[in-house]
Amino acid sequence: MKKVCVSAMVICLTATGLFASPSLGAGDYGFNKFTAEEVANLREDFKDAEKLERFLNNLLGTEYDYETPPLFKQKFDVEDSVMQAALMIMIRRTSAIVGWGTQPRYSYTKEEMHLRNIQTRLFQAIMWLSCCADAEAKRFLMDIATDGTKWESYRREAIGAYLFRADAQETRDALARFLIGDMRIAPYDTYLQVMMAYDAVEDDPQKCEAIVVSLIVALARESDKWTFVEIDEKLAKRSKEYAESSQRLAMVQRISNLPPSPQSRNPDMKAVLESFQSLTKLTSVSTNLTELMARDFRKPD
Repeated sequence: MKKVCVSAMVICLTATGLFASPSLGAGDYGFNKFTAEEVANLREDFKDAEKLERFLNNLLGTEYDYETPPLFKQKFDVEDSVMQAALMIMIRRTSAIVGWGTQPRYSYTKEEMHLRNIQTRLFQAIMWLSCCADAEAKRFLMDIATDGTKWESYRREAIGAYLFRADAQETRDALARFLIGDMRIAPYDTYLQVMMAYDAVEDDPQKCEAIVVSLIVALARESDKWTFVEIDEKLAKRSKEYAESSQRLAMVQRISNLPPSPQSRNPDMKAVLESFQSLTKLTSVSTNLTELMARDFRKPD
């Protein structure tokens, strides 16, 4: 079997446009372009973090979502430890070039566009830790997320990656900080990342429960009307208990009386309120933060 050189393949793929698209979704990432022989060779190469990092350096120049990293890992049978090592190499290398500070004011010169491309690799490398971060890498992500000197966009990426790898107890603690407590940043983006983490959970009812009850407590304190309406709808689809609760009804009534959000859309909550009229019995959920923090999600209820 002829050996496929990673660097040569990367050059070929970039030239043919396989990795040139500015935004590739999980269904259009091109991994199925490889022959069985190429996949086998790359699987062998990807046992080495340095070789994997060189490959990812080109792949992560495009934008991927949270569904893509586990698909990549599965396709090429990459171990978590090797993937993490490769991503940490990329994070150290790219951050040394573009830094961790606030958003730079790029223009469209060739040099500055090159820096933007490197910055995209840094964002994506942080996000790809969502599929492989161990305890040490999770601490690294939390350090980024809680560091006020770092650009908020980096911090948001770190929060999302952390939530995908966090256990139930860690998830509760993180959401209490990032949606309710001292580290509340870009809450709408955080809410969306939480929903994605929930949808990605497999065989972990404790983590699902930790997400749902944490979101209920957070929404009970949400002051942005547009954010509340968007997340309330998503949570109601995932939790019937919340959807039909008297606490949700009280939240919706409260939020409907608030002034419009700064966003252009002024959500109409009449449909939600009307949906309660057909219910003969309401459920009950907790919105108590003290009660939430007292729960031990390491043990089943």
